[in-house]
Amino acid sequence: MRVAVYNQMFGLNGRNLFSNLAGHYSIHYMRNSKSVYKSAKISRTLDLVSRSNADVVGICEVLEGQEVELGKGLRETGYDYVFFGNGHRTKSSKLKVRVAIASKVPCKQVSKVHTLDFPVKDEMSGGGGIVHCYFPKLDFNMINVHLANPKKQHLYLEQIAFLEEYIEELNGRVVLAGDFNSTYLSLKDNFGDFSLFSDQIKTCSLTPIMKWFFWKDCDHIFARGFNVKDKGYLEGRSDHRLIYADLN
Repeated sequence: MRVAVYNQMFGLNGRNLFSNLAGHYSIHYMRNSKSVYKSAKISRTLDLVSRSNADVVGICEVLEGQEVELGKGLRETGYDYVFFGNGHRTKSSKLKVRVAIASKVPCKQVSKVHTLDFPVKDEMSGGGGIVHCYFPKLDFNMINVHLANPKKQHLYLEQIAFLEEYIEELNGRVVLAGDFNSTYLSLKDNFGDFSLFSDQIKTCSLTPIMKWFFWKDCDHIFARGFNVKDKGYLEGRSDHRLIYADLN
């Protein structure tokens, strides 16, 4: 089973410095988000996910309003099961930032009530959300999460504590994936019985010039109860790489 995770940067262009800066500014500080929807190319996200050949994929940075196009496209690509979870709201437009799990394997979303206590703050880098699915035929749980920037230390530590407690209550096999905004070395003591299967692949930032100052493993695939056969990455339009791991 191939599991992937991808921060799509709202479908915007992260491979150009000006486009990256302008895109994030428009997301968080402009009240009218029409320019964001117009500039976003969800089709590029769908193409990359398709090329990854993943059975299950976690997607981060989905802007409220993009779910219909993204969900429809994923289902047309063979991902019959698509579920979304909520994160913080953008500062000016008050739109929700969301995360998703899309799967070719039958699964169901675990009640959102269980994830409502995930702490977020309605500002840039305030935590992109959490979504949890259970796969009955394969008997495992998967969580896709997008954590806050660690510079927001109090909020970040609250989110880590939430995750630690949340996964401790899950029995059996679990995949924990997403954009953690931190390196594996910073996280390795937080999820003790989980193994890292994405091999500290550097994922961000692919943006020219930014890459000189920030080139780290921020996105990860952790798992408990699985073995890994292979792992790798693909690059698309975002400032993040898509990473994948083959689990058995």
